[in-house]
Amino acid sequence: MSMRYEEGAKKGVLVICQLALGLLILIILLQQANFEETFKALLKADTKYVIIGSSLIIAASTMIALSFFFILSSLKYKASLSSCIQANFAGQLASDLTPGRAGYFITPFVMEALGETPFEACLVATVLSGMIDFLIRALLTIVSVAYLIGPIESISGVRLIVVLSAVILATSALCFAALLWSDKPRKLALRLSSFRIVSRVLNPYLERIEKFQRESIKAKRALGPVVLSMLSTSILDSMALYFLSLSVGVELNPGLFIFIYSLVSSFTYLPLTLAGLGVQEGVLAALLQLFGTPLSHGVSVSLLYRFFYTATDLIGLPALMKIGFAKVFNKRIKA
Repeated sequence: MSMRYEEGAKKGVLVICQLALGLLILIILLQQANFEETFKALLKADTKYVIIGSSLIIAASTMIALSFFFILSSLKYKASLSSCIQANFAGQLASDLTPGRAGYFITPFVMEALGETPFEACLVATVLSGMIDFLIRALLTIVSVAYLIGPIESISGVRLIVVLSAVILATSALCFAALLWSDKPRKLALRLSSFRIVSRVLNPYLERIEKFQRESIKAKRALGPVVLSMLSTSILDSMALYFLSLSVGVELNPGLFIFIYSLVSSFTYLPLTLAGLGVQEGVLAALLQLFGTPLSHGVSVSLLYRFFYTATDLIGLPALMKIGFAKVFNKRIKA
């Protein structure tokens, strides 16, 4: 009991430290951008563009849920679109409060509880959608070099942003692909299970690992609709960023935001702060500044995007409250 308490206390301290670091980065960013100018821009934000931007964020999240629905349907499970939407928003809400957005992996637990669908199928839906999302954004990041060629030649820091973004996204996509379709994870689990100490922990999961991979192979049938759904997600999120920028008077080519979004979003997966707090805002403001946007307006755009991206995820709170956190994380290993 004391060990669990100590582990919980350590995690709590880590979360507080990461939150503090994120807030510190934001404070430094606001000081550099001029605190007063930034908040003037925020207070003068055009309401109609803010409403359009926040609505597009919700639409983008709904497209992720639609991807889940397509995958589960291809596996012959009758999960409702409503349960997929609720599970996705619940997962996004948890990811907003965790380093590297790791909390998003409660999504299959919530989906299982709401839709009464096997956990392995829900996990396949989550991982496959994530893999396609990472892959699309990695490709967009590489293509963004064509748009950013001028600034990249003059500022070495931007080269680092592009390379880091592409590496983070491509590595994530490859890891997810290995989980889905490579036999190596299963073989590794079987080898580890030969050790007594490890086998006690691992053996209950072996059957689930095999079922997960069987389902993932069948899910290939849904690749076409999933690609379209996740591409729509990137475009909608990009346009949300565009309209939020318009709300504070930043007028840039809408197509540019597709690449800026791909570059910026990858930094939320760095486990330095909670969901990349401060890091994402700094990268977004820096990229907008390259195209003539005052730093104060760039920071105001990044704060608006952070606020509405997090606020819209509260749609998932009723699902978590209805199920209860204890039930979401309940161990369902005993078969």
